[in-house]
Amino acid sequence: EGDLDDGAGAQDASFGCKVLLCAAATAPSWSGIPYCVPVMQQLFRSLARGGSWPTCPEGNAGRLGFEPYFACPTGTTPMQRTGGDTDALVPAPNGDLCADTSKPRRDCHSGDDGSCETTYPTTPRQARTEPNYVDISTANGAQRFYFSLRGY
Repeated sequence: EGDLDDGAGAQDASFGCKVLLCAAATAPSWSGIPYCVPVMQQLFRSLARGGSWPTCPEGNAGRLGFEPYFACPTGTTPMQRTGGDTDALVPAPNGDLCADTSKPRRDCHSGDDGSCETTYPTTPRQARTEPNYVDISTANGAQRFYFSLRGY
């Protein structure tokens, strides 16, 4: 029984090291290396079904992350609308809007309540086509590897 566990661990480690080597490839990226294509497709299928990032004792990969949008331009803050009656803007790391909080505006509504709220100029954030990521430590420091699980 112990032999089976050890064998499975070795297979997982071997696959994990292949994944790290392929994920860290930059010129060309993994999709341009025929050896890496089936390795990465197998990884993406596993992750899409709830699997975890495979291990590699020699490698040093961080936890999986999800970053649906590119960073907001300098001077703006990621925000999202709360919805509902107030539909206020609130700071949110993965919010779909970038707000310039240095330019507040006071909007007052006519009607029964005559309420006022502070608003900011906003622009939509650019969505990533590859929103999933893992940070991989390399000799040159940490590198963030983005990928998409759509279609797996």
